[in-house]
Amino acid sequence: MMNKKGAIELSISTIVIIVLAMSMLILGLVLVRSIFKGSTDNVLTMNDNVKEEIRKLFQDVGQRYVLRLSGETATIPQGSDFGVAFGIKNTVQGDPNARNFRYHVELADEPTNLKKNCGVDVNTAMSWVRFGTGEMSIEPGNTESDRIMLSIPDNAPLCTTKYKIVVEQQDNIDLSKWTVYTQPFFFVKIESKGIF
Repeated sequence: MMNKKGAIELSISTIVIIVLAMSMLILGLVLVRSIFKGSTDNVLTMNDNVKEEIRKLFQDVGQRYVLRLSGETATIPQGSDFGVAFGIKNTVQGDPNARNFRYHVELADEPTNLKKNCGVDVNTAMSWVRFGTGEMSIEPGNTESDRIMLSIPDNAPLCTTKYKIVVEQQDNIDLSKWTVYTQPFFFVKIESKGIF
């Protein structure tokens, strides 16, 4: 009789532990979900706000691009990442259709200047560019924006160099033909990461 009572108590204790464990697991999953959902919502809101700010920066009717930098210079500490936000406006006249645009980043600094000022070659300077290409379709008169990510290594030299964003538009008749639409440039100033 004692063995049966012990077995019942053990099984009730096991059931209680399992119920408590499942409750904690569900509460943990709800908490993690709410944290990630809040983070995702914040990122989407920030992206929308950046796009809206870029749209507001277009003041001139014929203006084709805008960079979201103060003084067209991205100041980046060694060992950190930096996003350069830019916007493209479709100002093509006489075409009611959306136009396809593509962009890529090139080094605008002369290789000899780069070597003299920074002590690196073109391949090294271009390796700092992450996510430097993309495509977008823009309706006439509308604006689209994107970001280029720069990742500066810890051992990068303290110097300033120049990049450009080459934006090309696709011909709506001959889809294999792309022509340069605009080429905004920006400077990258690498500074010491400092001592914290």
